Amino acid sequence: MRTPHPTALDSAVDSQARSRLTDAMRECVADLGYRATTVADVVRVARMSRRSFYEHFTDKAACFVTVLREANQQIIDAVAAAVDPTAPWTVQVRQAVTAYVETSETHPELTLSWIRELPALGEAGQGLKAEGMDEWIDLFITITSTPQVAADGIAPVSRPAGIMIWGGIRELTANSVETRTPLSDIIEPATQACIALLAGRPNS
Repeated sequence: MRTPHPTALDSAVDSQARSRLTDAMRECVADLGYRATTVADVVRVARMSRRSFYEHFTDKAACFVTVLREANQQIIDAVAAAVDPTAPWTVQVRQAVTAYVETSETHPELTLSWIRELPALGEAGQGLKAEGMDEWIDLFITITSTPQVAADGIAPVSRPAGIMIWGGIRELTANSVETRTPLSDIIEPATQACIALLAGRPNS
């Protein structure tokens, strides 16, 4: 007997179920924190069965990794869309930092979890951290490799500089969330730090 091929409807239903589970994981992490969240919590919030959960994810960590990956991509997409490549480079820096902050503010608990909880995920967490860092550095290189930025005398971001920018902004974010200060407070210091770092690397 032939196994029926999945239809477009099957794929849509499958995607919807997966989204319900990841949305539930987001809600549980916001309320309880990742470590205290259980699969039982997730399926209760999603109003789905444990069997359904394990049809989509091998364990709690796999679901959480998916949530963090999606959240990271959402922020990257927002930053890329916010930057005007024809604007002066200092304006582009401010646009990028502002978009990062405004998008991160929608789910601050996930932003903090990305920074603080990844070690608890073991290999999967380390892999996600490396993947996320590479994606951010690629974005920084893209933003700083435009004709406008070159015309302003600024060289494209190098990988070491990209790591410094990515790590510095993440730590500012974590400190802000942990101390319950407005995330918008980091816009100015982060913008000025990035400008100072980039200004020190002019085109020859």
